[in-house]
Amino acid sequence: MTKRTGLLLALAATLLSACAPAPTPTPGPTATPAPPQPIVVRPGGFAAYVPVPVDVTPAAPAYTPDLDIVANPDVPARLNPAQQATLEANGFVVVPQGYGQIYAIYQQADETGIPAFVTTDAVLHSFHILYDYALRLAEIEHFIADLEALNAAMLKAAEADYASTGGPVQEAARQNLAFFAVATKLLTPQADVPAPVRDVVQKELALIEAHEGITFSPIFGYREDYSQYVPRGHYTRNEDFERYFRAMMWYGRMAFHLTNPDDPEAARRETRGALLIVRTLYNTQAGGEPALDVWERIYEPTAFFVGTADDLTVYDYAAVAQRVYGGLPDPATLADEAKLDEFIAAVRQLRPPAIVGGYVTDQEKPEEVTMGFRFMGQRFIPDSYIFQQLVYDKVKGYRGSGQPFTMSPSEVGPIRGFPRGLDVPAVLGSERALEILTADGDTDYEGYAEQLAKLQAEFANLPEEQWTANLYWNWLHTLRPLLEVKGEGYPTFMQSSAWTDKDLHTWLGSWTELRHDTILYAKQSYAIKATSAMPEPKPVRGYVEPQPEVYARLAALTAQMQAGLGDRGLLNDEMAGKLERVEQLLLTLKTISEKELQGEGLTDDEYATIRFIGDTLEDLTTFSEEVEGKITSQADERMALIADVHTDPNTNQVLEEGVGDAFPIYVVVLVEGRQVVTLGGVFSYYEFKQPIGDRLTDEAWQAMSPRPNRPAWTESFIVE
Repeated sequence: MTKRTGLLLALAATLLSACAPAPTPTPGPTATPAPPQPIVVRPGGFAAYVPVPVDVTPAAPAYTPDLDIVANPDVPARLNPAQQATLEANGFVVVPQGYGQIYAIYQQADETGIPAFVTTDAVLHSFHILYDYALRLAEIEHFIADLEALNAAMLKAAEADYASTGGPVQEAARQNLAFFAVATKLLTPQADVPAPVRDVVQKELALIEAHEGITFSPIFGYREDYSQYVPRGHYTRNEDFERYFRAMMWYGRMAFHLTNPDDPEAARRETRGALLIVRTLYNTQAGGEPALDVWERIYEPTAFFVGTADDLTVYDYAAVAQRVYGGLPDPATLADEAKLDEFIAAVRQLRPPAIVGGYVTDQEKPEEVTMGFRFMGQRFIPDSYIFQQLVYDKVKGYRGSGQPFTMSPSEVGPIRGFPRGLDVPAVLGSERALEILTADGDTDYEGYAEQLAKLQAEFANLPEEQWTANLYWNWLHTLRPLLEVKGEGYPTFMQSSAWTDKDLHTWLGSWTELRHDTILYAKQSYAIKATSAMPEPKPVRGYVEPQPEVYARLAALTAQMQAGLGDRGLLNDEMAGKLERVEQLLLTLKTISEKELQGEGLTDDEYATIRFIGDTLEDLTTFSEEVEGKITSQADERMALIADVHTDPNTNQVLEEGVGDAFPIYVVVLVEGRQVVTLGGVFSYYEFKQPIGDRLTDEAWQAMSPRPNRPAWTESFIVE
């Protein structure tokens, strides 16, 4: 087992249990006494994953697409000659004609009598909306109020620590006071800032408001990327979301480091501060409840949505404090330099962060300079881990002669400063993704092939329990069947290389929606800074894209989400009802897919499900005025969205992944022995770079004109 494989499997073990229970520390005296709270971690996280079995050997009837014999020749007649030629050659074609919502394509198909082709794109997009709205509701109805109470309690405790201590412990308490004052002010702008830290807090807030890029933090003294504080994703929908985003981004990014080669005293101050924070969480009331309970009410659900923290948490520090100090040390004990040294040495034996989430140079060791405590740390996600392993300095200099997308100029020459979305499916086994990367010159770097091989082995060895440990991993697990090449026994249109590209395109579109929904919590990767209307015909019956494994996994994911959030009171009746309905729809689509792959006929009810899929999807993703008034804005009227997923400090640019408007897909299928041209909807996908100081919001992306070029490899199936 390699060191990296061990790290990934160790992280897997952590994720499986949400976080490992730490021994309950023995508290010392505190300025705000309350009974110490044991660390309670519910077994197995939020909800168990119950797989939906799929047992089918594909044996769909073979056919050769022929537009001269289709049952509805008026449908292909609406296409231009190039589109018709591609439709006949490949059995399908995507037309770059934008629709604001994917269900609108199906509604138009029904209105004009064109049989529907139900795509994985359509159902994956619908799940994204339910996932995103469930997270929004949890934030608006629960997390914001809990964070306000937690901020107030932590700020008050830090003020008491500052007033009751002296020397180096007081310096740590002062830094904590400023730390919590910033978060409080970001979430509650009318809050007062304590006088001892007013000036430094105002300087920090000014940098957050300007969000111009990487500079030194007035409070902590290390570099921070202030461009990350631009509210993005769904956090632009109202001011409450914007304030919550900034406060949680602050808690997620700012670290209390264990070591600092340039300023050892700063690291000691930060470590003392972290121990004071952990002590406070165990011994302080927040809104009349134990502060740790309130912290867990935010951390645990977000761990279920996205994953556990990549950095060390309250649980890690409490466990080590129990061993070193015999409990949570009081402020007087924190003045003991020898004990602090022992604590730092013990914590350094724990897991380092797997993702570099900020500015680090190649003169530094990331595992040393980034290791430490975060109050509500950003989460380990596998795709950011992959990105981190496939950019500088894990991958070195450029060896080719062109200018590939991934190349960045640097002080040591051209390097792989950017990943591509295709890197993730390449690691997960997609030969086609690797072919595209190779053809584009994006693998021509020293060490890329070796790093890729190591990552492929690591992910191939992960158990299913890891892939289904939380909703983020499970979403990626749901997408994995899209990366399998469809061979003999599948419908003819799925056996072409163009369909392999279409499946890859669907993977990237759904992954982009996942990154968009989790942009606040997911830890972003950083490259290391190198210093060195037609007449209505008689309706014809439609077809479902036969991907039963995708529908089965998505149904199981939906059930896990409903159970996990429902058990914690985080689902209202409307959302619970929609999740139950979409689960049943997915099970129906799985059954239809299995029948299609075995050449069996469908029932009238199953054909009706296909015909009315547009109205069904619109109903499933449209909420009452009461709900939509809390969590949506005009931006949600279109499906186009954007997420920045990687930062390169060498060029001061970020990697943007975008979904645009829905595109129609025309597919020649066999329905009851006849060739029929069907119509469905698919993603449009974009990947491009953007200046670090101009990270895009959904609103800016929707307004952008002209759009960047689509990836060249999509020309195999998208035809102008």
